[in-house]
Amino acid sequence: MVKRRGTSKLLRMKGSENTDDLISGLPDMLLHHIMSFLNTREAVQTCILSKRWKNVWRTLPYLYLNFNDFKLDVSNRYSPDLFIDFVSNLLLHRDPTCLHTFQLDCRYPLNYDDEIISGWARYALMHSPRVLSLLVPKNAASQLCHSVFNCTSLEELHFGYINMLDQIKLVPETIVAPHLRHLRLYNVHLNEKFMEKMFSECPGLTDLHLVWCILKIRSIRSQKLKCLTLHQCEYEVDMQVIDAPSLTELCIKGLEAIRYEINITSMPSLLKVVVSYSSFQPRWSVIFPRFSNVQQLELKGPSIETLLETELPTCPIFHNLRSLFIQLHCRTCDIALTANFVRYCPKLEELVLSLDYYCQCATTLTNVFRETRISKELRTATLFRPKLLRKIKVFHIDCCIKAEQIVQALKHKGLWECRN
Repeated sequence: MVKRRGTSKLLRMKGSENTDDLISGLPDMLLHHIMSFLNTREAVQTCILSKRWKNVWRTLPYLYLNFNDFKLDVSNRYSPDLFIDFVSNLLLHRDPTCLHTFQLDCRYPLNYDDEIISGWARYALMHSPRVLSLLVPKNAASQLCHSVFNCTSLEELHFGYINMLDQIKLVPETIVAPHLRHLRLYNVHLNEKFMEKMFSECPGLTDLHLVWCILKIRSIRSQKLKCLTLHQCEYEVDMQVIDAPSLTELCIKGLEAIRYEINITSMPSLLKVVVSYSSFQPRWSVIFPRFSNVQQLELKGPSIETLLETELPTCPIFHNLRSLFIQLHCRTCDIALTANFVRYCPKLEELVLSLDYYCQCATTLTNVFRETRISKELRTATLFRPKLLRKIKVFHIDCCIKAEQIVQALKHKGLWECRN
């Protein structure tokens, strides 16, 4: 025993000579992985740590370049010149090795030549990136449109110009990206021909997000697509069909922009649906039967109460629904409709209600919790209510407790007030 203790002590003493900087002893690949959790400005600053770290950044395959990382002071002032100098010098002195990820976010007008931004993006395209995110000013996006859609190394692409009030038409003519799986586009003009080519030239595409895009398409058809988001898109022609039997997640925001009902074909794999209404359209009264097998449903927008009222007469039983999120608004709030809808969800486990600040009737809250007891599986109801524009308060309420006691407890703690 004595010998064993002495041996372990000796080993600890010998090891202590080399434990001052164990991280620096790691190979470059592991150091790159550690640095991938930093923005690129912070990653470059590691060069001052020691001689070992001096040149590690030169072969870093993860570049995250965001204009917001270049604040001058706490007053939130930014320095375009500092950002330009940093990125230009970084790419000039970086070793010509392949890139895994290149993210460039300088979407705001910075009063300098768009050719500079285009040059940075072309540098990335020349180094075979697997993940590419370019959120750039509109002129630079126009210049890069063709090159971006013909980068054969891409597995994930985020591209476009983020400004809903100043749309431009990025019209890609061809696409060659055989390995592309995830695609997110902003303000891109898509026609039927390009959509067909996209699904044929990108056979592995499973995740498609279209944000503020201009769509001249009548259908979206894919056998492999799993996630589809249509966020406040503009429809130049009437979309008629969404045919994606492998779809697991569907998000449609801005349904009022769709003038005619979309034929949503059978989606046996669908698990999550998010529907957002800004104005109610009666033609959508048959939407729920399409989603009767989902496990997670989110209903948002000021016309949700009207939607619920229209849907209830023909509402199916949601046998698999586990989580329900409903956003209610003060002017049209009718929680009785929500309570009635919950009756069609016998296996509901989580109910989330998002209420306006002015929706503060304790009696209404009492009624909805009493009605939600129809679901034997329900364990938790969560209430979101912003108070005077402060941080949103969250209440987790065990529905086994009497609803009246819940309201009284909230009142006692000053977390709820009733305005009659």
